[in-house]
Order: sequence, then structure tokens, then C-alpha cells
Amino acid sequence: MRKSLYRRFATVAVMLVVALGALAERANAQIPAADGQFYACVRIDRDGDEGRLTRLVAANEPCRRNEVRVHWSATGPRGPQGQPGANGTNGVNGTNGVDGTNGTNGTNGTNGIDGTNATRAAGPCFDNTNRYVDCGNGTVTDTVTGLIWLKQADCLGSTDWAAANRAAAALESGDCTGLTDGSSAGDWRLPTKDEWSATMARAVALGCKLSGSTTGPSLTNDAGTGCFAIGAGSSFAGVASAIYWSSAASETFPFAAYEANLAGVISLTVNKDGPFRVWPVRSGSR
Repeated sequence: MRKSLYRRFATVAVMLVVALGALAERANAQIPAADGQFYACVRIDRDGDEGRLTRLVAANEPCRRNEVRVHWSATGPRGPQGQPGANGTNGVNGTNGVDGTNGTNGTNGTNGIDGTNATRAAGPCFDNTNRYVDCGNGTVTDTVTGLIWLKQADCLGSTDWAAANRAAAALESGDCTGLTDGSSAGDWRLPTKDEWSATMARAVALGCKLSGSTTGPSLTNDAGTGCFAIGAGSSFAGVASAIYWSSAASETFPFAAYEANLAGVISLTVNKDGPFRVWPVRSGSR
């Protein structure tokens, strides 16, 4: 009885070993192999026509003597890139975001000189009799040259030539006594030497200069018929028989500029370091 049981156990064990071996052999006989390769044995047929006979084998299966083992991948090489596909349809628009809060209002900027609402300097004024006309706003118009002069001739004092040009260019309405013409910085400048000559010509012809009993300066009265006299027929104030700067630098000497001497001498050059008087003008055009 006991021997019979041993025999049965032995038979079952052998059957298990055979079954496991068959499973292992089946796994090894997988085609294509687990690595994706095909394995084959190739031989020349016997009739000599060089036809190749091929049989698929497992990855670990050996070939015969007259066979050559070959293998190839189940996946071929990568093909060329295909043409782009058609564009997909547009997605639906998202919902609008929430409106932001309103910002605070900014303050208005100041008007520029050339702005639409910028203040413009007053133009010249005229009458039917006089050469020099008091415009009542701190300026005097010379109807002969068309220049608008600062009424208060001594407002900007005396300085060197470079500073005189800067002071004239910076002058604006409100800077001098009675100057209410609406002018801005950049409107005023020094007279040119030719403008000084045209301004003094009539006075020089009338003898309005420092010589003999004439007291000068070389300007006429408002009517243009006689010599300048403060408080008697003249609209200017603070005028002296002295040297005044022109805007013109010397063409010959870099250290010199032209001046006008209201004692009757016109357009001599003097050193730019001065100091001499500053009497600005501006154009009569509006």
C-alpha cells in the first residue's frame, strides 16, 4: 500500500516537471520573440537553383548545419514625416471678464507756448501821428522798424554779452514794472546791430547825441521830430546815454560782440565780458 502511494507521487512529480518544461519551451518558441525580433534559418536548396528556403524559429532555437541564422525586427525603420493635417475647428469663445473700476481723473496740464490755448504776446500798437506808441502794457511800438521795445529800458540792468542774451530770452510778462503783454520766455531777444542802426538813424540825423550842448541819448521823441527827453514827449523810461548790447557777435574777433552807444556811436565791437546794458525787443508780428 505504501509503495503504491510513492509510485503515484513520483508519477505526479514527473508530470509537473514535463508540464513546466513544455511551458518554458512554449515561451521560448514565441514568434516574434519578446524583443520584437523574427528569427529564421535559411539554406540553399539541393537542386542548385540558389533558391533560399527559410523557416521561422524561436529566439533560442538552433539552425542546422547547412542553414544560416538570420533575424529582423517586427518594427520597420521610421518613415518620412507626413504632410500637416488640416486645421481643426475653432473652439468656442470664452466669457467676457469683469469690467475694471474707473480710474480717477488726472489734472489738466499747463498750456505750452505753441499749444492751442497758449497765451500769445500782444501785438504792436499804432496811431496816426507818432513814431513811438505806448501800448499801455509795458511795451512801446516803433512804427518805423516794426519792433516792440520793453518800455522800462533799465529793467534787466547790465551784464556780460552771454548773460545778456540769456536774460532777454527768459523775459516774460510780469517780470518788469508794468509788463502785462502776455509774453512768454523765448519771445524777447537782444536787438541786432542793423536794428540798432535803424532805431538811432533819425536821432543821429537830428543831432541827438552828446556833443556841444546836446545831452543825448541818440533817440527821438515819440513824434520822431525832435530828440528824446524823459517825461517830455517820450514813452520810454530808464533810458541812458550808455552802451547797450546787440545780439551780433563779431565776425573777426571771437571774444567781441557789437554794441550800440546811445551817445551817437553805432555798432562798435567790444569785449563780450562787458558789462553793458540789456534792453530787449521782440518782433512786431503776431
